[in-house]
Amino acid sequence: MQTSAPPSKHSLAPAQADLLIFDLDGTLIDTCRDLANAVNFALQQLGKETLPMENIVKMVGDGTRTLLTRALQQSTEAELQSALQHFRAHYAVHLADFSKPYDGMAEVLAHFRTKKKAVLSNKPHEFTLALLERLHLAQAFDFIQGGQAALPLKPDPTSLQNILAHLQVEAARALMIGDGENDILVGKAAGVRTCAATYGYRPAENLLTLTPDFVMQAPLELLTIVSS
Repeated sequence: MQTSAPPSKHSLAPAQADLLIFDLDGTLIDTCRDLANAVNFALQQLGKETLPMENIVKMVGDGTRTLLTRALQQSTEAELQSALQHFRAHYAVHLADFSKPYDGMAEVLAHFRTKKKAVLSNKPHEFTLALLERLHLAQAFDFIQGGQAALPLKPDPTSLQNILAHLQVEAARALMIGDGENDILVGKAAGVRTCAATYGYRPAENLLTLTPDFVMQAPLELLTIVSS
């Protein structure tokens, strides 16, 4: 059933899933202010003009290098490397100044405490793990996978397939949940059902054109999408 803006695909039977895989930024946690502050710190160190947070949020989702490339607009490789260094130094200290789980997410994780759960993010692995630990969420997950040099970023399915193999769950018994196009694409590439989180950073229409299996406008809607 296709409509222009479905609130959620509740007309479908609840998903039978043994594994829930969550994106991080814009899905589990609202990180936009801390990310924007780190980007603008890097820009300032290079003598560049800072950017509004709403502009920076649109650049999130493809890893730190791409985020800084977009923020710099035009730069040499040396400038990009310098920006990355400044960003990482600032973000390592301030990654949880303002970041917090979305309303209802704690209840979602508690409700599905008996299911296997994982995080799959293009954010560098060290920051992914540090943020989850800082917000006391790491213990809720059986596997945490951030961006690493040895694994291609989403939407390449390798990292998602790695999670499935590690947790010994078949693709048909997993659900990928995220607010970005990459989350829907990586799920489809790995044969995993997808749930678009339209409360996040990417426009809902961008996600809907990719025909995710489920759509939710708030974290608590996942309770009716996935069977307990």
